Amino acid sequence: MIVIGFILGTILGSFVKALADRSLGKKSFWGRSYCLSCHHKLAWYDLFPIASYILLRGKCRYCHKKIGIEYLLVEIGMGILVGFLFWQTPFVIARSEATWQSVFQSSILLVDLLSKTFFITILAVLFLTDLKKMLIPDRVIKPAIVIALVSLIVVTIYKVSYLYYSLSQSMVGRLLLPPHSDYFQRHAIAAAQPLMWGIFMGILIGGFFYGLIIITRGKGMGGGDVKLGAFIGLMLGFPQALFALILAFLTGAVFSIGLIIFGKKHFGQTIPFGPFLVLGSLIMLYWGNQIVDWYLKLGS
Repeated sequence: MIVIGFILGTILGSFVKALADRSLGKKSFWGRSYCLSCHHKLAWYDLFPIASYILLRGKCRYCHKKIGIEYLLVEIGMGILVGFLFWQTPFVIARSEATWQSVFQSSILLVDLLSKTFFITILAVLFLTDLKKMLIPDRVIKPAIVIALVSLIVVTIYKVSYLYYSLSQSMVGRLLLPPHSDYFQRHAIAAAQPLMWGIFMGILIGGFFYGLIIITRGKGMGGGDVKLGAFIGLMLGFPQALFALILAFLTGAVFSIGLIIFGKKHFGQTIPFGPFLVLGSLIMLYWGNQIVDWYLKLGS
């Protein structure tokens, strides 16, 4: 599964690089890939992640101009990120006799894996665009927010529907349905918590960044950070999104102080905040539960 995740990640890495470049160049997301130097459309055998770059020795097959090593690094980086995600995911081997419960659990696991892979992909695109041009493109982040919200709603409906169906299949279960008991309502609310916390954290972080824009008169944050914060809140929920925000401010502060110490920046100069939000989000995506448990133990 690690190998499958790595291969999928490298493929997504090519997609991430193309999406970031076309966003910055204000070009259409549709259409085949082409060489940025000679504009020749690339054949299918030119598009194998990592392998094509190595076989072509980092040069275009048609004009022989050098291809930036960034393409290779993004593909390898995405391969590692998605491969690590697959390694962390507790895959269940399918049994010969599938039950409704096993199908439900497997489908939830698969949707969660796809959701996290989508999250990593969007974060990688925005990391590149913000790092290069201090830009978080609306035509990337806005659809991402819509997809995140719709997926949360669909998964919540699916969980609640399965709960109702599973209870209705037995005599004892039917006694737990309304109007006989409030068991169904309580567990339905519990199933809807990721949606409710996601919306709450999206509004909270997005609103916090918007407040910083007003206070600093646009110097502390940008509109793109507001949307990225809302997206992170939706995807991570509570308390992971909150910890991701704290980690972003901490790493951003340490990095900024380092730049000032080494004379690369001066007080008052701005640096992109998106990459630190991405870093904090990835840390919480992979190790969020462990970090939260450690913090709770620290305070007890």
